[in-house]
Amino acid sequence: MSNILKTEVTVTESGFLFDHSTGLTYSLNPTGHFIFQQLQEGKTVGDILGQITEEFTVNEDTARKDLEDYFRQLREMGLIE
Repeated sequence: MSNILKTEVTVTESGFLFDHSTGLTYSLNPTGHFIFQQLQEGKTVGDILGQITEEFTVNEDTARKDLEDYFRQLREMGLIE
């Protein structure tokens, strides 16, 4: 899954994301930062979903909906393909 990420993106440990191709910056909340790190590690959607339900207090249905919404937002911002 890591191939969907733009290669021109850098994320700091504090969740600050910089898109080198556009010069835009974003601030990720802890959950968004966690998911983005999982993407950078090449995790599958299923892996990420499992990690979210383990790491955060959320059921699988809610996590799935939130993850789909997060991916939609990343696509709209041009950060993933």
